[in-house]
Amino acid sequence: MNMRKTALVICMAALACLAVGCSVFHKEATAGQQSTTSDGEAATNVANSNVPVKAAMGRYYDFDDIQVPTQLKLDKDKSILFKVGTFKAGLLTFSDNLEVESLINFFAEGMARDNWVLKSSFKYPKVALFFAKQGKTCVIHITEHTFSTEVAIWVAPTL
Repeated sequence: MNMRKTALVICMAALACLAVGCSVFHKEATAGQQSTTSDGEAATNVANSNVPVKAAMGRYYDFDDIQVPTQLKLDKDKSILFKVGTFKAGLLTFSDNLEVESLINFFAEGMARDNWVLKSSFKYPKVALFFAKQGKTCVIHITEHTFSTEVAIWVAPTL
């Protein structure tokens, strides 16, 4: 089972590096700005929402530069951490019943405060936020279930 988790971490790290390198979306809109889709509906940038996010409502777990909302509970059975010297990589999985949009805002703003740059994102039906900073990449995957929301935070070195 450990070999399977290691292979999964390596695959996700490679995917994260590839996705960050092939950035499609750019954070060009300013906070609260909306664009219009081809059918005339207002489309809000993935980092923007009307739900206020408070920095004091988060805490740091194993990654000292990634803040997580205090309401989320760490699932150690679905997490794996790899450490070499002072560098940590791996997957931390959290869950609780939180609103997806508020989580998107929380991570977009919190990661920016910790000097991460949002490189790209996917939205609907699941959310994936791709961040980069000197020497490492991070993918935050948010999945909404019927009675809970799961957040998976992948961190890998930049190749």
